[in-house]
Amino acid sequence: MPLLAGMLAAAFALQVAGEAGWQAAASWSKATLGLTPAAWTAGEYWRLASYGLIHSTTNLFHLGLVLAAVLGPGMALARELGPRLPLGAWVVGQLVGGLCWLGFHRDAGELHFGATAGAYALLAAYAVRHPDRVFRLLVCFVVPLRLRPRTVLLALLAGEAFFLLIGEVLQRALPFAPAASAHLAGAVAGWLALRLSRPAPSERPELGPAQIDEPGPEPGIDPRAELDRILDKINQTGLGSLSPAERRTLAAARDLLSRP
Repeated sequence: MPLLAGMLAAAFALQVAGEAGWQAAASWSKATLGLTPAAWTAGEYWRLASYGLIHSTTNLFHLGLVLAAVLGPGMALARELGPRLPLGAWVVGQLVGGLCWLGFHRDAGELHFGATAGAYALLAAYAVRHPDRVFRLLVCFVVPLRLRPRTVLLALLAGEAFFLLIGEVLQRALPFAPAASAHLAGAVAGWLALRLSRPAPSERPELGPAQIDEPGPEPGIDPRAELDRILDKINQTGLGSLSPAERRTLAAARDLLSRP
């Protein structure tokens, strides 16, 4: 995922440098790399890969939000499941998002660019994996907020569904025109990528015969301190990161607490 973030940042740096040295570079890069119905009709299918390499140079939030998704949810998924799944979710999100956008836009002059569909794919995959993991955010470095990935994703999807209906289905004028069809399709692709790759870990670990034979905590270790360490590990990296011995300790503590 750092390689993907570096590639997007490098492409953006080249785009900015080109526009600074050549006034027509902005229109040239979008006309050459961006996704348009006219280019698709002409057989330039490779633009499904290139349109995610360019972003708005006047609105830094465009690239900033994409990099935040890659280095946030994307990196977290890569540490837990390996880089193949989040990278695949991003690629599929971009491809499906671009195709869905083309389905809603037939005017030859329309243009779409940016990797926001891939960012939505990563956010959706993370929200499916850890729907209720709480993270804290300081608004303006003052107001604390406690958010859950599922809540954030549903709020974003509700807004995108509104823009899809008003701007792309009913074709009414809006103050700005987000590519809601691409964003929603990217989120669906991320959700499917995680669901089809491997199931989320169960809340209650299942212990097999090989795990029962695993040794427990080393002699001399306080069981309560060991349990606190395991709970901290679950909070930081998820239940799937526990070793067989740690799962056995957790199950023993659960059984002890359930006794009358």
